[in-house]
Amino acid sequence: MEMAKDPDRRSEQEEQDERAEVEEVTSPDRPPCPQCGWHNTRLSHTRSALDSILRALSLRAFRCRTCGNRFRVRHSPKA
Repeated sequence: MEMAKDPDRRSEQEEQDERAEVEEVTSPDRPPCPQCGWHNTRLSHTRSALDSILRALSLRAFRCRTCGNRFRVRHSPKA
């Protein structure tokens, strides 16, 4: 007799997959978040005219995937 799966409980495979995804996006090439210090950041969308002007001056907006903080840093894409 099989036991019914608990719909609120995730399988171990799902948890391992989620950890692997987080590890893939964490990169020391990305600037660290000034609030929490993690390198788990991504480029943030341009939201205003100020963002566009600052982007022209190589000041890019990033968002931390860990704490959600949005911040700007001087960023030059690697060629």
